[in-house]
Amino acid sequence: MEPKTIEGTWDEVSRRADELAGHRVRVIVLDGPTADVRGGGIPDDLIDHDAIAYCEREADDRITLDQVRAATSSIKDSMARVVIEEERAERF
Repeated sequence: MEPKTIEGTWDEVSRRADELAGHRVRVIVLDGPTADVRGGGIPDDLIDHDAIAYCEREADDRITLDQVRAATSSIKDSMARVVIEEERAERF
C-alpha cells in the first residue's frame, strides 16, 4: 500500500479513526498550540501581538482562578465597558 498523507487538526484527523484502525501511522505536529483549532486559522494581521506581549509580561502565576473569579464577580456592568472607562480615565 502506498503511504497516504492525511493533514488537518487533531480533531479532523481523529474523525478518521475507523479508516486508520489497524494501520501503522506517524503523527508529526506541524505547528504550535496557537494554531486555530476551529478550523480556519487566524490571519496574522488580526492578532494583536502588542497585547499578547503585554499580557505575557504582566502575567502572575501566583494568582489563582478563584481569585480572578472573586475579583471579576463584583463587576456589575459589561467587562468591556469597565475596561474602556478605566483606559479613558488613565488617558485624561
